[in-house]
Amino acid sequence: MTRFGTRRPPVQDPMDAMDPMDPMEAADPDAEHRRALVLSEVAAEGPDGLFRVLRRAAAGDTDAAGIPVSGLVRALPGITVLDSHDFLQHARIRDTALAGDLTPGQRVALTSVLDRARYRFEGPRA
Repeated sequence: MTRFGTRRPPVQDPMDAMDPMDPMEAADPDAEHRRALVLSEVAAEGPDGLFRVLRRAAAGDTDAAGIPVSGLVRALPGITVLDSHDFLQHARIRDTALAGDLTPGQRVALTSVLDRARYRFEGPRA
């Protein structure tokens, strides 16, 4: 303890704390591109594309399973960061959860939350 209070540790550069590269990514340099394609599928197809990606992640697709659910929800057209956070809270999903780690109950909850939001914004489906 110093004369002015407790001593704080020195500030570290946030880039030092990051892992240099995931060993899985080092083995497969195209993984980032494939994940971007998954996100573009969600952006292009909307909630239906998101539901399809979640099913693929549950079935074992490593590209879909390695994407955070918050990123998938944010890829939906018209969804802001705050909307995404609210949807995940209502579905009881952590912001950091990966799509492959969701339980079946969490997938169903997210589906119903997004369906209710789609109904509220778009009206009933024909």
